[in-house]
Amino acid sequence: MEKKKMMAVCVCMMSVFFVAVSLTALHAQTKPVELKWGHFVPTSHAMHAEVIDPLTKEIEKATEGRVKITIYPGSTLAKPADLYDSVVTGIADFVYTLPAYSPGRLPLSEGPELPFLFSSSKHVTETLYGLWEKFPEFRKEFAEVKMCWIWAGDPGQLFTRKPVRTMADLKGMKIRVHGPATKDLASAFGASPITSPVGEQYEMLKRGVIDGVFTPWSASFHFRLHEVTSHATIVNAYVPIMVTVMSKETFSKLSPKDQKIVDEMIGKKVALKGAGIYDDLALKSIDVHKKAGMQVYDLPSAEMEKWRSATEPQYKAWSAKMDGKGLPGKAFFEEMVKLSRTYAPK
Repeated sequence: MEKKKMMAVCVCMMSVFFVAVSLTALHAQTKPVELKWGHFVPTSHAMHAEVIDPLTKEIEKATEGRVKITIYPGSTLAKPADLYDSVVTGIADFVYTLPAYSPGRLPLSEGPELPFLFSSSKHVTETLYGLWEKFPEFRKEFAEVKMCWIWAGDPGQLFTRKPVRTMADLKGMKIRVHGPATKDLASAFGASPITSPVGEQYEMLKRGVIDGVFTPWSASFHFRLHEVTSHATIVNAYVPIMVTVMSKETFSKLSPKDQKIVDEMIGKKVALKGAGIYDDLALKSIDVHKKAGMQVYDLPSAEMEKWRSATEPQYKAWSAKMDGKGLPGKAFFEEMVKLSRTYAPK
C-alpha cells in the first residue's frame, strides 16, 4: 500500500514538473524579443514620424508581437558620433545615422557627398544602390552590421544670418558642416568650417557661435532655422548620405520566420520612400521659409561657376585618397558620375 502511495506521489510530482516546464517553454515562446532603435532626430522629424515609427509597428504586427521595437529619438540612446558604434557594440539593435558622423570609418560613403553631383534625394539614392551593387568594397565597409537601407537627404543649401551673394562674402564666416566632405566644401569657399551634429545648429546660430550652416531645406524646416537665420543662398552643394543599420547579432537571434519578415520590410523600397519624403519636404520648406520672411537668393550662372570651380580639385583629391587606402577611388568616382547622369531627373 505504502509503495502505491509513493508511486502516486512520484507520478504527481513528475506531472507538476512537466507542466511547469511546458509553461516555462510556452512563456519563452510568447515573450516578445525587445529591441532598441536609436537615432538623432526629434519625434516630429519626418524620418521618425513617417518612416521609422510606422515601420516598427508594421514589424510588430507582421511578427504577431514576437518582435517589439522601442525607439530612442533625439540622441537619447547614443550621441550622433556614437550611434553607428552603438549598433556594432550591441547598445542598440537598429540605428538611423549619417556615415559622416563617424569620419574615416566608412570612407567610400563620403564619395557621394562630394559637391555638385546630385539634384535631389531620389537622384542620389538611386545612384547609391547602383554603387552598392557594383562595388563589393562599398558593401564591405558595412560588414560589421546588417544594412537595412541607404539613402540621402535633399541637397544642402547655405543658410546665414547675413546675405551671401558671392563666394567672397563667405570669406572668414564660421559655417557649420556635418562631416569631412562638407568641411572641405566650406574651406574651398573661403569659410571657416565648424563640424557639429544637425541638432546643435539652432543654438549655435542663436548664440552667434556660427554665422551660418550648410544644410538641406528639409533639415532647416525640421530644426526651425528660419527663426535664427534670415538669408538662404541656393547652391545645391552636396547631399547628406544616411543609413539605417541593424546589429548582425540581433538579427541572428531572430527566428528564421521573423528574419524573413524583417528582410521583406527593409531595403531599397524604404530608401526610396524616405528619399521621396525628403524631396517633398524641401519644396514645403522653401514655402515656409519665404512666408517667415527668409530672403532666398539664387546665384547667377557666372557666380555659380566660380563656386563649382573652387571645389573641382576635391574630386581628384578624394579619388587619390581612396586609392591610397587600397580602395577603388577613381573607379568609384567615375561610376558615381556615370550613374548620376543616368538617374538625373529628366
